[in-house]
Amino acid sequence: MIAATSAARRHALRLSRTIDQRISSQFLHRTFASRASLSSHVIVDGNGQAEKWTSSTFAAVALAASVVACGAFGRKRSIVRLEASNGGCTCDKSDKEGDAIDDGDGSTTILNWSGTHSVQLAPGTYYEPETVSELISLVSHAYQNGIHIRPVGSALSPNGLAFDPRGMVGLSNLDKIIEINKEDMTVTVQAGARVSQVIEALRPHGLTLPNLASIAEQQIGGFVSVGAHGTGATIPPCDEFVTALTLVTPSEHGVVKMTEKTHGNLFRLARLGLGGLGILSEVTLKVVPAHRLVEQTIVLTRDEAKKQLNTLLKRHKHIRYMWIPYEDAVVVVTNDDENDLPLLGPGTEVNDGRGGTKKIVTEADIQAKYSRDEQLEPLRNLLRTLLKNDPDVSIDEDTLNGMGFGDLRDLILALGNMLDPDHIKRCNKAERDFWVKAQGLRVLPSDQLLQFDCGGQQWVYEVCFPVGTYGIPSSGSIDFMDELLREIESSGIPAPSPIEQRWTSSSKSPLSPASVGFHDIETYDTTHALFSWVGIIMYLPSEDKDPTGYRREFITQAFKDRYCRLVRKLGQKYGIMCHWAKLEIDDGDEDRDIAANVRSRLGPNVISKFNAARDKYDPKRVLSCSTIDKVFDRKQ
Repeated sequence: MIAATSAARRHALRLSRTIDQRISSQFLHRTFASRASLSSHVIVDGNGQAEKWTSSTFAAVALAASVVACGAFGRKRSIVRLEASNGGCTCDKSDKEGDAIDDGDGSTTILNWSGTHSVQLAPGTYYEPETVSELISLVSHAYQNGIHIRPVGSALSPNGLAFDPRGMVGLSNLDKIIEINKEDMTVTVQAGARVSQVIEALRPHGLTLPNLASIAEQQIGGFVSVGAHGTGATIPPCDEFVTALTLVTPSEHGVVKMTEKTHGNLFRLARLGLGGLGILSEVTLKVVPAHRLVEQTIVLTRDEAKKQLNTLLKRHKHIRYMWIPYEDAVVVVTNDDENDLPLLGPGTEVNDGRGGTKKIVTEADIQAKYSRDEQLEPLRNLLRTLLKNDPDVSIDEDTLNGMGFGDLRDLILALGNMLDPDHIKRCNKAERDFWVKAQGLRVLPSDQLLQFDCGGQQWVYEVCFPVGTYGIPSSGSIDFMDELLREIESSGIPAPSPIEQRWTSSSKSPLSPASVGFHDIETYDTTHALFSWVGIIMYLPSEDKDPTGYRREFITQAFKDRYCRLVRKLGQKYGIMCHWAKLEIDDGDEDRDIAANVRSRLGPNVISKFNAARDKYDPKRVLSCSTIDKVFDRKQ
């Protein structure tokens, strides 16, 4: 089962039948990767008729066909994934999209993009409605017969939040852009539309979304339902952009259209509802005029970053810190509307790296001081050193020089012991040297700068906690990072770069980690409260670097048992709450404590109101999953 259009699936099946299954899947991958780089393709169909396909169409078909073929080889996870940037097709590189695989026996295996979670569904328990009418009929049938239908989007959540082996519904076919309303400054879309699709649909109208998370391949339903967020001290998480929604519920209420005015707290619970109150079919979002951003990247010492934080939070529309463990360096990335810097040239004021500003004197001042090759040289040199010590791996200079930042970092990490602090220190130092040379300015449309490369497959754990107000920030942002870095470095945790820190204002959605709760909900100023989000990571080797999976297993254990446990311990006094898409709750005693801490952070009022909404809209709990059950089930 592959999440693609019906036409692509039909072409895929036809194309897959022409493949000699004695051909290796690696050859198939290379063939599709090569062909998908072309601008168009002439394909001869089963009737001898020639069809001309665009690159993106061919890539989609190649993806589906190669998965079918790979299934014939018994390689369920040897998967070609689409490159979101250009519609091309590559192997061993994810475009941040999960994969649905037909296992050949009628069952379906779904894998999230990091390969950290998968779910196997029995034949006939994975559904992909092609119309809203089909979705409504499916949900009604599920309600009447108690059939499980957990909704899944792009399968991006690191914790597999959308997964449930009892039954799932994929929404990739429900991806229409329904209405762009320039008068109301809103866009209405089907919930299966990807953020990137919405951005492209808005572009000809001179509009865009107010903010993005780190990537744009989420489906809108998942984007808002799990509380995705970007960064900006006066900008709320993305669920706050929702002004109306349509919920298809497995209940006597059927299809429910909601706005804040008509449904109040129920609307706020449903827009960030974890897929537990109904399946979103339509969402209306706020939009803003399209704009270009001026991005500035600087590297500060830790002391400088601490001293300047409050000033930078107020000075810049978007800001993020990337702390580098074991290095006295913090990469600071700021983004501001180009109109706020009307003369990007002589006279424009930018950060001077010392807490003040400086004026650009000449046009050369906005150019990076180092070429891209010079910026990447620290990483390339470290890779060359590691290759000399590993005779089993050979990479020619042309290939090495064609690798970008993310590819270099991933390979450097994989060529050493990823749990060895000394190896991680060498990698982090090379990253620090790269960022020092990459300091500078660039100006691009907002959607191109608010996304960034978050690396290869990885474990990620992100927490959110209150840090005062925009007017009077507390010291919590810095105090937490001080404690975390001190513990990491004193105990030798192999923490790769970066530890990312972002900020948002609050959300009125009760389940949001940045929620203001139910108090004064009608009058609360959501730009008033300030929240910090801190994310830690450990990268995972790709399958070709870890064919047995042992390395991934050891890294997983270290990440959960040492790194995440440390963050939870330190975060107790700061009132942390984990991002819903990164909350891992297994079945041990400590996991019961994790669930209890989430309940404590939400408070009994929110727990009670969410369960009351579940009783109303999902009385048979056919939309639930283990995470929802463990946090909200009264029996837990």
